[in-house]
Order: sequence, then C-alpha cells, then structure tokens
Amino acid sequence: MDNLVKIRNIVEELTIRDEKLIERSKILEELFLKSPQAIAIMERDWKYVLVNELFATLYGFQCPTQMVGKCHYELFKSIPERPIDEINEGLTEKGFWKGIIKCPHKSNDSFLCEVIIKSVEEKDMLVWTCVKVTK
Repeated sequence: MDNLVKIRNIVEELTIRDEKLIERSKILEELFLKSPQAIAIMERDWKYVLVNELFATLYGFQCPTQMVGKCHYELFKSIPERPIDEINEGLTEKGFWKGIIKCPHKSNDSFLCEVIIKSVEEKDMLVWTCVKVTK
C-alpha cells in the first residue's frame, strides 16, 4: 500500500509540473506573438523558424506562416548578400550584431530598421529583432 501512495504522489507531482510547464509555454508564446518588437527566429542558414505577426507585417507579408520554412534570400531575391556577410562576421566574432540596415520589403521596396541579431549557439539559431526607423 505504501508503494501505491508513493506512485500516486509522483504522478500528482509530475502532473502539476506539466501543467506549470504548459502555462509557462503559453505565456512565452503570447509574449513572442504580442511583442512590441518585430521578432524572427532563424536557422543559421537564414531560414525562418518562427516569426511574429509584427515582423511579417513589417516585411510585407499578411501572416507569419508565409515566411516560416523559407530562406531570407528566397523571400527577398533582390537583396545583396554583402550585408548578410557582414552580419555573419559580427555573429561569429561577438555572438551578436547590431546596426541600422536597409531591409527588404515583399513589394521590392525597402525601409530602414534598427536590427539586433543574437546567435543562440547551443541551438545553432539566430534571434532577429527589429524596429522600423522613422525619420
């Protein structure tokens, strides 16, 4: 009987832990989706993994799913690779890159953005945040 009580206590503890984890995941998801900053998470080859709505809108897309799974160069064929090369150098040297760059828009226009890109080495990913610069 004592073992049965121990098993029930373990199951209850794991259930409570799972509920807390699910709740925290929901909070993080909500923060990501509703952030006042445009945020994208990319693989190191510049393929979008997660994009919040503000990021998609800023770059001219109706919803984030239009960007997810696609490479930055696939979506914006007109952009030169040179700025990305400079960003990659900064990421390799410091683990992050910050600056104001001319960003591409889906309609082939462009706009200025203050960008911060952080390398997440253990996941081999990049977190890209940006705010449109207004004159």
